[in-house]
Amino acid sequence: MGDSLLQVLMDAYTHLEQLIHGAVMRAEAADHDPTDALRGLVITPDEVQRHLDAGSVPGLWPGTDAHFDQLEPLLPMLVGHPLGDLFDAFSLSVLEQYIFLLALAPDLDRRYERIYGYLQDDVSLRYPTVNLAMNLLGTDSAGRFEVWERLSVNAPLVKHHLLELQADPARANATHLSRIVRVDRRVLAYVLGAGAVDERISRVLKPVSASLTPPETDLDGVRAIFRQSPLVYLRGAGEWGQLDAAAALCYEHQISLLRIDLDELAALNQPYNQTVRLIVREGLLTGSALFFEPWDSLLHADYLPLLTALWGALLDYPLPVFLRGEEDWEPSDLHRRRPMLRVAFSLPTYDARRASWERFCEAVSAQVSSADLDELAVKFRFTQAQTLRAVQSAADRALSRGESPTRADLFAGAQAHAALKLGPLAQHIIPKATWDVLILPPDPVTQLRELVERMKFRHLVDDVWGFGGGRSGRGVSVLFAGESGTGKTLAAEVIGRELGLTLYKIELSAVVSKYIGETEKNLNTIFNEAQSGNAILFFDEADALFGKRSEVKDARDRYANIEVAYLLQRVEQYDGVVILATNFRQNIDDAFTRRLDFLIDFPFPTPEYRRRIWQVHFPAKAPVSSEVDWSDIAEQYRLAGGNIRNASIAAAYFAAADGRVITPAHIHNAVRREHQKMGRLLDA
Repeated sequence: MGDSLLQVLMDAYTHLEQLIHGAVMRAEAADHDPTDALRGLVITPDEVQRHLDAGSVPGLWPGTDAHFDQLEPLLPMLVGHPLGDLFDAFSLSVLEQYIFLLALAPDLDRRYERIYGYLQDDVSLRYPTVNLAMNLLGTDSAGRFEVWERLSVNAPLVKHHLLELQADPARANATHLSRIVRVDRRVLAYVLGAGAVDERISRVLKPVSASLTPPETDLDGVRAIFRQSPLVYLRGAGEWGQLDAAAALCYEHQISLLRIDLDELAALNQPYNQTVRLIVREGLLTGSALFFEPWDSLLHADYLPLLTALWGALLDYPLPVFLRGEEDWEPSDLHRRRPMLRVAFSLPTYDARRASWERFCEAVSAQVSSADLDELAVKFRFTQAQTLRAVQSAADRALSRGESPTRADLFAGAQAHAALKLGPLAQHIIPKATWDVLILPPDPVTQLRELVERMKFRHLVDDVWGFGGGRSGRGVSVLFAGESGTGKTLAAEVIGRELGLTLYKIELSAVVSKYIGETEKNLNTIFNEAQSGNAILFFDEADALFGKRSEVKDARDRYANIEVAYLLQRVEQYDGVVILATNFRQNIDDAFTRRLDFLIDFPFPTPEYRRRIWQVHFPAKAPVSSEVDWSDIAEQYRLAGGNIRNASIAAAYFAAADGRVITPAHIHNAVRREHQKMGRLLDA
């Protein structure tokens, strides 16, 4: 704390010290003697009579009363000081300001510990009690009860956790008057100039960096009344620019923004009312607008108490509040004291995306062609802010070489910002496979190339030629059907590499849940996250999710069918590539197969294709013996491509251990081990 601010704080305490000095003088005049060894242990008739003669709710000592007529206002001398900002942010009255100073004093100057102990007849009472605050700051009975009211649960000092009322551990079952009044640790740090968020809510609340990117969505209605602190519901799936838009609005009006993660909030192991009050306090301390997401998390019946507590607090919050949700939502209190504006968000159109890429690329002198810009706008459905971050990443990458960003830099930057936050729900696969290693009959390869071409020219056909017709869900869905190891995963990698898109293999063990509604929630997370990055979603062993719907015999059947129907709906709405892979085509629900754009069979490889697969898996540098006859090996061992790959690697290690070239014997041993894994026998 600077010397000037410290001096201001010391000046404020001169007023409090006048009250305390007067109290000490009155204590002496009333023969107050806390050193009396029998005080409190022996009660004499004279003492009882003095208490009765003092009348109801007397002052600190019988026959005395406070020496002042009116408390001196403190705010004028605290302008620019954190303490003044605190008083102003919570609209504290003059009386509440003095109560706060009274509680704060021992944390700033240890002299007050001894003084408070003297005034309260107890050296262990180093902080003021409710009773001491009432007697020091109340000029009469009514004034003392006013102090009592300012320390009640719903008064600002306690409601916002500026002060904590603590029970004296030495006095079991003590009355409210005996409660110790202390300044909350976070508030004390704020007064002393520290800015750390309260540790009790640090998991859920994060400051948001200022956004200089103007919102793409029309927010003129919000902007026009921003100074009136609106409550705004921002509807849209995933991160479609809602947070960036709120940050840009706050930046325009020079106000900070705090983001609250409602999933984390709901998971906290502490009372909801306390958490909500701490969040509101943090917002008021920092003078921030609040941004809550995802609001839909609170609409579950289990979180109704949290929704109720939070909604009531937000209606009273004096600064702007933003709520981000995916679905339409209407609060039930029609006559609420704070109206709510609604703004719908969607992914920007191709033209808007291309304009953003072009503008930001020009700003960093990127070396890209018009065709490159077209491709970036088609492949990455970014918001304006996401595009800016991708171009910045590309510029940083090029700067390390001392060059201007190239096409490769821009695609690398876009790929980095297209990464999904899916945690255990999906595995990010970096596609490396090319067409050369995909050994399949002509028809499946032709269909795979047609799939790639459909994605490459979708904008031309749908938007320029008008075949899209404004319909949603213009992606591509495809079923890969074939035995295990026939190349389905490899084909997904080839498509990802050819299109330059991120590829995610969905982990069904993490997606499918026995709890009702959890599977749909996980799928919703996956599709929403994937939307803006145009990611390829690869569902291996998809029959676990896309299995045939059954006759409804019990609740389990009904909910299983709901999951299938929901998944079908999300696949149809998705704008990217969804690949379903199954070993058992007959197990896939007919409703899916009717709606698929492609259905590609991956046949078990014939001897000729097995020969080519064996050859592909042995690099040119591998020391293969001239005795190895690939045609003979392909004819002799009936293996799928995945098994051939495993056997090739195993044979190489067998040869390396022998210190020899790879011989037919090594390959035979490797194939024998592969058969053992499959539970098959191989003749010696």
